[in-house]
Amino acid sequence: MRKVTLLVGSAVLALALPVHAEPAGAPPSQTATTPPLPASPEPHPRFQVGLSYLPMAFGTIKAKSAGNVATGDGAFASGVGLSASANVFHGLMVGIAPQVIFYGKLKANPDGTATKFGADKQYDLLLRVAYAYTIPDVVTLYAEVLPGYSSISPSVQDTSKGLVMVYGIGAELDVSRRIFANVGIGYQVGYQTISSASFYRNSYVRAVLGVGFRL
Repeated sequence: MRKVTLLVGSAVLALALPVHAEPAGAPPSQTATTPPLPASPEPHPRFQVGLSYLPMAFGTIKAKSAGNVATGDGAFASGVGLSASANVFHGLMVGIAPQVIFYGKLKANPDGTATKFGADKQYDLLLRVAYAYTIPDVVTLYAEVLPGYSSISPSVQDTSKGLVMVYGIGAELDVSRRIFANVGIGYQVGYQTISSASFYRNSYVRAVLGVGFRL
């Protein structure tokens, strides 16, 4: 009987003790530490400028004079270009890209003798419209169209002036957030004229090797 009384008393005492378990739905007494989310890459600055070397190969030179049209292979030419562009809307770049091209002559004269190297110069003032897709901190891929006004000064004819078009694709490789290396390839074709009856114009496959800075 005494044992039964002790068991009943223990049971009553256990029920009378406060329950220390946390009620369902209550916040835990200690909150687990949540690791901070990685910071999103900082976007590129809106403006950029660049300087490029422009090798010109696989050229074709076409000239018309006194009703006669002559076409020949162009010698390897070299150019230097500047560019200044702004990101105006979600990767749409607009800017200017003046350039000068040297040595844009025929590989040989009609009689087979070599032409005088470096006699011709060409000046192009181009408008640049491009779309750029950026992989942050890695590379920016772009496609561009550069229409403009061109002036060629050949050694054998008067200056030929008129429209020039450049089409290209390329990549800007990030060296840092502001500095990048630029590589690309494209095609350039001219529609210059001297008069209604004559012209001197060229076309080239061109490469772009340059550096740039974002502002």
